Amino acid sequence: MGENKKSGARASRTAWLTAYCVGNVGYEMLYEFFKNFQNFFLTELCHFSTTLTATLITIVNICKAIFTPISGMIIDSDPFKARDKHTPWILGMPVLLGGLYILMALLAWKGGSPTLIIVLFAIFYFLPVLLQNGYRSAIPSLSMNSNETGFLAAGINTASNVGRLLTGIIVPVIMVKMSADGKTEDAQGFFWAVVISVIITIAVYWISALGVKKSIRPDRVRGADVAKAAGEKVKKNTVGLGKMIKQIFTDKNILIPFVIGLGVFFRTFIVSPTAPYYFKYITGNMMQYATFSTATNIAGIASVIIAPIILATIGRNNVKGTILTFLGIQILCHLSLQLVGDNTILFIVAMTIGQFFYQGTSVLLFTAFVNAVDVTELKNRKAGNKDVASGTAMSLHFTAVMFAQVLGGYLRNFALKQAGYVGAETVASAALTKGLVNLYTWWPVAFLAIAVIATCFYNLTPAYMKEVHAELDPMRAAETK
Repeated sequence: MGENKKSGARASRTAWLTAYCVGNVGYEMLYEFFKNFQNFFLTELCHFSTTLTATLITIVNICKAIFTPISGMIIDSDPFKARDKHTPWILGMPVLLGGLYILMALLAWKGGSPTLIIVLFAIFYFLPVLLQNGYRSAIPSLSMNSNETGFLAAGINTASNVGRLLTGIIVPVIMVKMSADGKTEDAQGFFWAVVISVIITIAVYWISALGVKKSIRPDRVRGADVAKAAGEKVKKNTVGLGKMIKQIFTDKNILIPFVIGLGVFFRTFIVSPTAPYYFKYITGNMMQYATFSTATNIAGIASVIIAPIILATIGRNNVKGTILTFLGIQILCHLSLQLVGDNTILFIVAMTIGQFFYQGTSVLLFTAFVNAVDVTELKNRKAGNKDVASGTAMSLHFTAVMFAQVLGGYLRNFALKQAGYVGAETVASAALTKGLVNLYTWWPVAFLAIAVIATCFYNLTPAYMKEVHAELDPMRAAETK
């Protein structure tokens, strides 16, 4: 009887932890939609020039990179003094962000003030980090052990890929079907796509907040002395922005995966945001964007499952070689566009294969980041310094993403201008097709080549990391006693 009760409690807890993971579907429904269509929204629907668009996106990306670590400090300060520090962000931020996004889309549809659109765009650009950090920071407060931590990490990653897949299917269909003529994308269709995405986002995040309420550890509920002590420890061990940047540019072991990440992540800020232009001006059918997005996201989901298996088997003793192979295949996929880039089916096939190996590289790269941080932690501990926070790996990983986003935002608009794009009045032509294909080919290849060069200097082999952990693990264990 007692065993049945325990089994039922475990099943119930697993269900609520799963409910928490569902929230990340909402982040992708909001962020992935915004990321992929921000350029298209500003140039096609708001009629901003590529120069203004590039300047705006570059400035807000730089500011966002600075604000990201600050957002973590804001969340840790627990300004709402609620039952726990996570649920206010999970409940409130989707509503605020959704309202801002709907208002931006409405202004574009009704011909509202361009200045107001720019202001709303800038504000909206900053705030998602408060939502995502508030949401993801709940993981340590929920997990009882390493198994639950792994379950939550896998669940969030799965939800992220599901969200991307849904976005790729739902958004272009609604954008076309809800447009003024029901055949071509316009500001009216964009508005209704935003409204429906926001409704789904709010719904899944509120489910997630209920999951937090039902499964949060008692010691992390506000008022507990243990929670207060844990909070003080987090603040004490937090690595500041200045120290984090110093680590990146003075430690070779961290600098190498950072540069690899910069080269790899750059690709996603070229491929996804410029896809709407490809399907409008080369194929003339935005509905084919749904096929493209569905295929690439399914490939991403498959890769997230398969890449760890590859690493655990054939790539276990040769992480560097596996990463180089994955990078090489991505480069070949983009170079192939010089031959097949104006063929819609072959373009989608090439980018789907590229996405599979891009996602695989991202998984392998995370291992490289963690290895680099572990080596740095051992070095610091040997020197008597214990303030290496466990969150450093994610901070460094996200810093590479932010650098890639800054460069991608500027360079894709520069490349669009070079391709012959002049705004909403652009007319499809052979020259524009060639320019867009070149954009898809040479910029990703250039940055992937940088990643290849950096990977050649990565020397944290499995054998070396085994030696590192033989020293590091006992130090960590001693600190927890």
